[in-house]
Amino acid sequence: MAEYIYGGEATAYGDLGPEPAAAIRARIGDFGAPLARPDARIRATVIGASQYTVQVSGSTIYVSPLETLPLRNVPVIAPDLPLHGDSIDPAAVAAAIKAALKRLDLADGASPVALFVPWRGSATFRRLDDFCKGAAEGLAAVLAHGHPIVLAGDGDVGGLLGIHYCEEMKFKNPIVSIDGLELKEFDYIDIGAILDTSGAVPVVIKSLVFPASEGLGKDWEAARPKPGVAAVSP
Repeated sequence: MAEYIYGGEATAYGDLGPEPAAAIRARIGDFGAPLARPDARIRATVIGASQYTVQVSGSTIYVSPLETLPLRNVPVIAPDLPLHGDSIDPAAVAAAIKAALKRLDLADGASPVALFVPWRGSATFRRLDDFCKGAAEGLAAVLAHGHPIVLAGDGDVGGLLGIHYCEEMKFKNPIVSIDGLELKEFDYIDIGAILDTSGAVPVVIKSLVFPASEGLGKDWEAARPKPGVAAVSP
């Protein structure tokens, strides 16, 4: 954000940097102090404060064409997909995905997204077909921009889903269907090229939502000096 404040950057990169920078510049005159330009400034905004983790996908994955990878900074959507029953309703899948895109301000389809798929139940042809049709409908705005369909699941059906899109649905967009991952909304992922040794892909997960620990609060409360009790350093 500092680059926007000092006028060193004017290009928008899809984050919130320009807006707060413009607001700060507009109010500088009210502060009664000059704007001093430091030698070292920070370019990163929210993503710079994220928590990075690395996972390796399962080997039951599908990528076509291989040149689709690597992908970087792909936002994750994790809608409540209706996958628990014996059958899957494509319309319900599509509606859940569209609601998630709208909720995260991604409905215009301008950027690719990764759909987290917590697959449940058997992987019969009918269930795979209904899910794939529903997901394609839900992601229609994204796919219309030519972005790949990116599916990231926690089960072992990544390869089956990818093959179904390619062989049964003759999908025109690039396909990246991987599994063996644990993702949530507000994650961003980088997906590397396929590893020759294992057939898996490395995935860097940048999380903007940090887990809270009750233990931290309890430990602090226990260690906090009580009235009338001196705190003694070891």
